[in-house]
Amino acid sequence: LDQYLHETDLDRFLRDALSKGNYALAVRLYYLQIIKDLSEKQAIRWGREKTNRDYLREMRPHLLYDSFRVATRAFERVWYGNQRVTADEYALMEPDFKSLLDKIRR
Repeated sequence: LDQYLHETDLDRFLRDALSKGNYALAVRLYYLQIIKDLSEKQAIRWGREKTNRDYLREMRPHLLYDSFRVATRAFERVWYGNQRVTADEYALMEPDFKSLLDKIRR
């Protein structure tokens, strides 16, 4: 997915992950969508070799930095911390991801 980030229909993968109850993957897909949208708005320069910390440094002067930092922490806790995500926990996280995406797309 991340190799061809700008060509990938992340919404389709998100719907599939949610239909299977794979909430950790859904969190990852939301985060990739955030990265993709920030790149398209030229707030960051996407690079396959970049780390989340690299993106945080690039976002520091941006008005959405704090929201992006929260999203990054949530993603890392779930994806790299192997935190199991229940449907209820996902329901609490999803509005933050959607809100950030809405702000980016304005």
